Amino acid sequence: MKDTKYKILAYFDNQSYRKLFNEVNSDYAENLQILLHNLSLFSYDVLIIGVILYKENISNIISAIRKITQIPIIILTDASSLLCMSWKKELIYAGADCVMDINSTIEEVDLQIFSLARRNNKQKITQKQSETMINKGKLVMDHKKHKVFWNRVALHLTRQEYNFLYLLAVTPMRVYTFEQIYQLVWKDYSVGDIKNIIWCLVKRLRKKLNVVEDGAGNCIVSVRDIGYSSSIRNTGYKFELNNENEQQ
Repeated sequence: MKDTKYKILAYFDNQSYRKLFNEVNSDYAENLQILLHNLSLFSYDVLIIGVILYKENISNIISAIRKITQIPIIILTDASSLLCMSWKKELIYAGADCVMDINSTIEEVDLQIFSLARRNNKQKITQKQSETMINKGKLVMDHKKHKVFWNRVALHLTRQEYNFLYLLAVTPMRVYTFEQIYQLVWKDYSVGDIKNIIWCLVKRLRKKLNVVEDGAGNCIVSVRDIGYSSSIRNTGYKFELNNENEQQ
């Protein structure tokens, strides 16, 4: 497991479970909030969740994860929980890919990781190929050539402007907080007044869109009071087309 080329995220609701997987080369989420945060920001090949005994809320956790990502999920649990077939079905139906005994050997877990990660990576390649060209109403983005068109008119964007617009366009209706935008667009952890930095970027980008067509910049929607970070309310952004911006 130490030599695995796959990026793994692990979460165990019992600290004693973590000792059993010291050999797993993975990032570790200390709690559920960190788990969901990491999944929303970073790309992993496999998620391993260790739960002790039967827990009703694990299916809700899996469902929450599935709203963020389609990452393969391996559930590791004790032998007594594995005897409950209805619970195993519940986990699979909620979105888990595999339910295994926590006492499985590293080799057994490694094989399952390899199988699921290989399948997931093939799907990522297929998805990436389909996302080379983005067609969202009047917006067309050639991701391979880094070219952007609105209603067939070329837009000249900076690297950050392009990355920001692509991020929103490829995941329409998804709301991103300032912290998520900064980490995904600038490829760095947020420092300084990122709210003002992003606000200025959005202002410039909307202006460029509006020069091509009045109101085109409205496809970038500001969403207030979404999400929480240390109990502080944030403003986020999403991509949305109204009837006027649909392809004629």
